[in-house]
Amino acid sequence: MRSKFAFLGMLAAGLLFSSSSAFAHHGTNLYDMQKPVVMKATITKFEWGNPHNQIFFDVTDDKGNVVHWVTSTEPPAVMSEKGWTRKSLLPGDAIVVCVFAAKNGSPVGNLEKVVKSDGSILNAGFGANPSDKCDAKPAN
Repeated sequence: MRSKFAFLGMLAAGLLFSSSSAFAHHGTNLYDMQKPVVMKATITKFEWGNPHNQIFFDVTDDKGNVVHWVTSTEPPAVMSEKGWTRKSLLPGDAIVVCVFAAKNGSPVGNLEKVVKSDGSILNAGFGANPSDKCDAKPAN
């Protein structure tokens, strides 16, 4: 009986891990990954949590209208390895943000990097040197 439960447990674990790739991740096909958008922004909210961190910020467009954006990053464990913490961004922080925006024009995207007003850089992108994709200067 004990070996039957052990077998069923291993089978369930195997199914869980083998099927995880089916549920694992949504692609980047919704975002223009070739043309990053750089914007001056103000943080309104930063949610540190799974499956992705969420960064909410406001940007004033060319016509003076405030546009509410939201971007996502990798999960907290991955972002911790990049030097991020749950207090990396606080409401009211002035930033310059580099985002791969939605192809349909919605104010959402995948975060590439943040440059804070003190000049510090928080990389969120993929690859060895994600900063190369965006030419963002410190927020004023």
